This record gives sequence, structure tokens and C-alpha cells, in this order.
Amino acid sequence: MRVSQNMIYGHAIRHMNTSLTDLTRLNMMSATQKRINAPSDDPAGMATVLGLRSSLSGIERYEQNIDAAQGWLGLADSMLTRASTTITSILEKAEQAATGTITADQRATIGKEVRELFAQLVSISNSEYAGQSIFAGHKTRGNAYEECLWATSPDGAIDASSIVAVEGSASASILVEFRQDGEVGGGEDIAYRYSRDGGATWTEAVLGAGETTLDLSGARLTLAAGTTVSGPDGEASGSRLIVRPQARYLGDDERSVEITSYGAPGIATAASGSFADGVQVRIDNDPTLVGPIEYSYSLDGGRTWVAGGSAEDGLLDLPGGTLALASNGSNVLAAGDSFTLRPASAEIRVTIGKDQDIAVNNVGCEIFGGLIRDPVTGLDSQALSQGNLFEAVGELIGYLETGDQDGVGRCLDAIREAHDHLLSKAGVVGARLNRLDAQEASLTAVRASTEAHLSRVEDADAAGLTIALARAQYIYEAVLATQSRVMGMSLLNYL
Repeated sequence: MRVSQNMIYGHAIRHMNTSLTDLTRLNMMSATQKRINAPSDDPAGMATVLGLRSSLSGIERYEQNIDAAQGWLGLADSMLTRASTTITSILEKAEQAATGTITADQRATIGKEVRELFAQLVSISNSEYAGQSIFAGHKTRGNAYEECLWATSPDGAIDASSIVAVEGSASASILVEFRQDGEVGGGEDIAYRYSRDGGATWTEAVLGAGETTLDLSGARLTLAAGTTVSGPDGEASGSRLIVRPQARYLGDDERSVEITSYGAPGIATAASGSFADGVQVRIDNDPTLVGPIEYSYSLDGGRTWVAGGSAEDGLLDLPGGTLALASNGSNVLAAGDSFTLRPASAEIRVTIGKDQDIAVNNVGCEIFGGLIRDPVTGLDSQALSQGNLFEAVGELIGYLETGDQDGVGRCLDAIREAHDHLLSKAGVVGARLNRLDAQEASLTAVRASTEAHLSRVEDADAAGLTIALARAQYIYEAVLATQSRVMGMSLLNYL
């Protein structure tokens, strides 16, 4: 076989390239300390590496979510502990004021101290993490609570349901006493008086015929029309009310309703009630908001409809609650306009593992109570019927500042009940933190196992790599030396 010069050069170049490729590959492995740097190094191994890296990326996201959740819940736990300490201080002062050994002036002084502790509780309920309220449900961009006023009937002569609204402000509790029998909103005037210093001095006033709102010089108390009041009878005082502090919840809760409008431009919507499975509402005529509005509703996603509904003034009665329609630039509806009502979730949940999530926020009205406003009627009501912390402490302040020893004693059990309720909610937060700790430990173990597996698959053997690199370098140098000698030879060397 004749060996041409082209064959010699071709073989030389091929052997040098092969040796150089091996040397380059091993140099790359030495630089990265990775056995697999490209899919061609080990296709099956690369698939495993990509899968393991994806798992590590998911674990990292879970760990970031856990860090954020620990921040939210850790702050909530600390704030509820502070609230518990504050309630203990309030209870100590209330027990002191409930004894008969202190004077009315001393009770008023204790009332001022408790008023400051009340403001501290409101501040705690407005705690923020990274600029977001932790006790306001989904409404994290604003405060969870605002201080307001409410009223108490110390002798129970006026039912709590008769108190419609209390507006304005007052630096001290206001004691209100009716001076004659009458019916609020009736055809005759009713005399009343009020005191801002616990009854030491009084201001006389008159509730006009047909009126329901008492003017208290900076505060206004509205009673339900038809409420019966009585004046003094001998030594017995007339019907009394105490206007005192409260807190109104501004966040959302599980009773909130999300409304989606289809059509109906220029129409504002609000809903109240409980729509557990969602409700669809369809307008069946072309009315104005004044009515009559003919409508149908569906409880099964639009498969079947219940027709025949009729409403006036934009208030549509539905199973579970009411849909209120109001003008927002228009007061005209059209047949086919529809609205979908869904129960809102007030929880903010983050994923902390595969098929695992956890709520990081809290609904303040379920912890602290206070007042909550109906979005349809605009009227306030008690957020909790039992364990209502802001209501119990607000009443205590009213009784302290008006010198009512018996009322102070009645508040003790309500505050203890509210304290127990808060501690139970704090226990829920603590349980979530324990779950986060357990999940964090689990993820740490999974991460370590995954990283070890990844290392076994893609990491290079340092000792073996050093030997292979030295061998490849020796081979490449030998190839260069040999080919240099071979390609330098010709027939002239033997003539």
C-alpha cells in the first residue's frame, strides 16, 4: 500500500485533534470540577442533573416562602403576646377599680390609664410586616382598625340593637340621660342631658320630634326609631347610655363577597350575607335602579335559573344575602346584564412544599373583635358575639370614666373571656410556626440528599481527574513530537 504525503498529514491532524479534544475536555472538567459540562458528556447523566437541579430550585422557592411566612407569623406571635400582656395589665386595673375602697375620681384616673392601653391594643392590631398589615385579611395596604365610638346601656334599659350609629370623637366617655318618657322618632320632643366628666356637670338638650340622632357636642348618637326611653322616677335615674371608645375593623374577612359584573357600565355593586357556593344574577328587563328590577338567579353556575325576582331601589334579595346596585355614573340596567357573587377568602396562603400551603396572615376581627361595617347598609355591628376584646375594654373605659363600680365588675368576666379567645388564636399562630419549623427541617434534609445525589452524578473524581489529565497531556505531547518527526521526513533524508 502506498502511503501518500496527504495521508500522513491527514492522520497527523486527526490524531492531534483527537488528543487535543481529550485534553480540552479534561481541562474543562478540571476547571469546573464537574464530570458533565455538556449533554454530549453523558446524555443520561445530564437528564438526571437537570431533574435534580429543578428539584433544588423548587426547594429554594419553598425555603424562601417559609422565610417570608416565618416573618409574618413570627411578628403576629410577638404582637399577640404583647396584646396578652396588655390585657393582663387591664385586668389588674379593672380588679382594682371594682373594689369599693377607691373613689370615683380614682376610677376616672384608672380609666385614663386603660384608655391608653386600649390605644396600645389598637396599635398592636395595626402591626405591619414589610409595610403590610398582618391582621387585615387581604387588605394589607391599610390599617386593620380605626378607633371610633360606640354606646352602652349601663342598666340595659335600652337594647343594644337600638344603637344604630355613633359618630364623631370624644376624649372622655359621655354619659347620656333621658329626662322624660318618650319614643325616639315619635311625634314629641324628648329632653335629655349629657356629661363629659362622669356626671359632675351636665349639658341640657332636646331630641326634636321625629328625630333619632342626639347631638353631644362633637359626637352624635343615633337610635333606632321607635326606641322607648324613660325619664327619672323618684330616686331612679332616667334611661342612660354611655358613649365610649370602640374600634372598627377595616380589613376583610370570610364574610366578604367578590362581585364580578358583566355589562352594567356605570353601576356600583356591594353585597352582604353568606354566599357559600356562589350566585349568578341576571337582569331580565330594562329598568332603572328605582325599579322594578326583574331578575333571575342561579346557584349551579348557570345551568338552571330561578326566575320571578323583583326589586326596588337596587336591592336584590338572594339566597344567603343581598346584592345592592347603586349609580356610579349611570342608573340604567339592560336585560342580560349579570353579576357573579363569590365568597372571598381573607387568607393569604403561600406554598411551603408539594401540595402544602399555609396561611401567613390573620383576620383581625376574628381575634380582636370590635365593630364591622355592612357594605350594603353602611351600619356597624359587633364582629364577635363572644370574646370581643375591643367591645369589652371599651365598655370598661366607659364604666371607669363614669364612676360605675358595678359596671366595672361586670366587665371582668367579658375581658377574661376575650383574653382566653385571643390566647386560643395565638395558639393557632404558634401551631403554624411549629409547622413551618418542621417543614423547614424536612426541606433541609431533602436538600442535603438531593445535593449529595447531584454531586455523585455530575462532580468529577479529583484524584482520577488529575491522573487522566496528566495522561492526556503526555499523550498530546507525544503525538505532537511524533507527528513533527514524521512530517519532517522525506526521501531526501535517505539519499
